[in-house]
Amino acid sequence: MIQTDKKRFLKSFSILVLSLVLSSLFALFAALPFGSLPISEAAGNVVSGDAVSDPDIIREIEIGRKTVAEIEKKMELSSDPSQLARLAMITDALKPHMERPIPYETRIIRSDIPNAFCLPGGFVFFTTKMLSLLHSDDEIAAVMAHEMIHVDQKHGMKMSAKSSNLTLAALAVMIASGGATAPIILAQVAQVAMTSAYTIEFEKEADSKGLDVLIASGYSPSAMVTVMEGFMHEELKQPQREYGIYMDHPESAERVKSLSEKLKSLHIKLDRKKPLHLLVVSVDTSSNRVRLLVDSMEVWGGKASETAMSEVLRAKAVLDQNFQMELAPYDLRVERGALRLKNATVAQPPLPEDMQNLSDFREKLLSALARAQKTRPATRYF
Repeated sequence: MIQTDKKRFLKSFSILVLSLVLSSLFALFAALPFGSLPISEAAGNVVSGDAVSDPDIIREIEIGRKTVAEIEKKMELSSDPSQLARLAMITDALKPHMERPIPYETRIIRSDIPNAFCLPGGFVFFTTKMLSLLHSDDEIAAVMAHEMIHVDQKHGMKMSAKSSNLTLAALAVMIASGGATAPIILAQVAQVAMTSAYTIEFEKEADSKGLDVLIASGYSPSAMVTVMEGFMHEELKQPQREYGIYMDHPESAERVKSLSEKLKSLHIKLDRKKPLHLLVVSVDTSSNRVRLLVDSMEVWGGKASETAMSEVLRAKAVLDQNFQMELAPYDLRVERGALRLKNATVAQPPLPEDMQNLSDFREKLLSALARAQKTRPATRYF
């Protein structure tokens, strides 16, 4: 799904795959057993522990596992328990909504290149830099779901089979048999996965089915859009860097449009603030005051009282629902003495005497909106 600096990534991972896989995997495949294949635990991994009996999935696990072994010899893995547990929790939430019972595993690579990919058999990798760029579990789930769909739908296998003029079954058998061409085909399968060299059709399918998985698992479907917009924005700042699932601006724009249209067809509002964890409204009651906060900054308040608390909670309920990243300044206005947000009333007289006036309240809300939009300017132009 995610590929960043394409040339740099190909140089590091492709050389690793092509050199190490070609030199060592032929012998390893000759010794592989068939039948029920338990997934064993390795250091730094989050492992499902499931047993697998589907022969297609067994072969794919064999392909992925041997490639993983070579990657782990050359790349430094993170063993951060909290991050690995976080990825495991998200993976477990997504797995039941995949079409095939693949026992997904997650790993974290220490790298300053933001990247994520999933190998055949369900081996998911995130780099530490990628995790640092994602704002919430929703955005991690969006990346994860997209990657898992590539494996669930055999996208990498299908592309390699097509380029080798083989059927999927023939491709899997050829690799598993350990024949003379097995390491070459294996390297090709691995390279497609790790460099996100999928067709636009496969990418859009991973977007669309990944969106379905996010909805089914309870994560924000808008995250699929915010992640893509975020990396499109990074491309604008650093045009020499490409982000795999978002590489090539015309295709990225087309995919954002397709996702937005699908959300609209499902009657789901594009709500960016939840996955971006911005415009978070909260209430603070310390220091004998009632304060309404947006992203931890006070926007309104007054001396603590039952009336003041009631007014602040009412305003919070309206802002939670309607104060969105996509707002324009004119959507928020003081009209006939009341503060209105589109068609909703945020606050209106009479108010306690020491409550800040509604014009100041409006200005502070606009400042909070401007801060949030500055953090993610992609909201405005994508």
